[in-house]
Amino acid sequence: MKFKARKDALEKALSRIEMIVPSKDMQALLSNILLTIEKEHVSVTASDMESTVRVQVPAEQTEPGELIMRARKVSEIARSIKSDEFIFSAEKMESVEGGETHFEVKVEGSGRSAARFKMAASDRSSYPTLNLIPEDNLASLPTGILAEMLRKTIYAISQEDNRYIYNGICFQSNGNKIVLVGTDGRRLSAITRELPSPVSLNEEGHDIVVHAKAIRELQKLLDFSEEAFVGVQQRDIFFRIGDAELSSRLLEGKFPDYKKVIPVSEPIRIAVGREVLLDSLNQVKVMSEPPSHQVRLRIHEGSMTLRAHTPELGEAESSFPIEYDGEELEIAFNALYMLDILRSLDSTTITLGLNDAQKPVVIRDNEDPDFIALVMPMKL
Repeated sequence: MKFKARKDALEKALSRIEMIVPSKDMQALLSNILLTIEKEHVSVTASDMESTVRVQVPAEQTEPGELIMRARKVSEIARSIKSDEFIFSAEKMESVEGGETHFEVKVEGSGRSAARFKMAASDRSSYPTLNLIPEDNLASLPTGILAEMLRKTIYAISQEDNRYIYNGICFQSNGNKIVLVGTDGRRLSAITRELPSPVSLNEEGHDIVVHAKAIRELQKLLDFSEEAFVGVQQRDIFFRIGDAELSSRLLEGKFPDYKKVIPVSEPIRIAVGREVLLDSLNQVKVMSEPPSHQVRLRIHEGSMTLRAHTPELGEAESSFPIEYDGEELEIAFNALYMLDILRSLDSTTITLGLNDAQKPVVIRDNEDPDFIALVMPMKL
């Protein structure tokens, strides 16, 4: 096996797949990457069993074959090579008990002073495969739209394993419309977009919920092409973006109907400058007490006040003018949740929808009517 490739191309491919490689070496097999050498390119594949991603690297002087190598060590070698190009070669050494084949790999940079590396590798054995979906079952999505939708929902994903269905983003499609929803039960973000062509993802009435790790990997791939192709088959979702492919097992379970969580009405709606609210929250958050990071928001005639208090440390308060002449209202929420929402938006003004201290705060983007977010209240 052999190929010649550019160092920067390999480095870029490795950086795009490294998130999939498990940080904790639960299985020795998954700490490897799979190199598949073909006629004019090399495919670099990483997997954590739930998700698998493959990126192609242009290559020449190829001798086909495939093997697995330690992911971290390959990345370190790629970064350390100083020349623009390198030559990779692998020679079969021996077969051990169980049928596994070992290889000796040599990586040589170009030029007289280029470093040379030797390392061990083995055959692919039972390394996970990419779950491909037939071309006819793939729909087209503009990557710019998908990237924006992910950015405005990913922060709401739960980090708690006991509510597994909340550990991903729910994809819903209906004709030319697609909806993405993220929630952890304490906050929620949903965004709808109209697409140039129909997309059908829902199969057999199942919720299409993509795990957070696969979503983060997908975000890294979207910058490399203007068009993504997506399809669902049984309990797998597949994306193809330029020279990269990603397949992931869908989360199983019933995702909550986000529309039922949105208050039927909001008697109080207040337009607020996004940057003003963002700055005020950042200031008072300093004195909020972890892990709740509770901030109290009080509206009264012509003014909004944010206040945080930690008994052992002190308190912080920030006020700014608003157009409001109703009754005074005070509500508490986690400052970090509100900050995540505000940072994901681009508009200059937002609208806060309020009922009372027991109902969620509704956040609307004044420049994007198809986005909505909720933050559940905390006990005062």
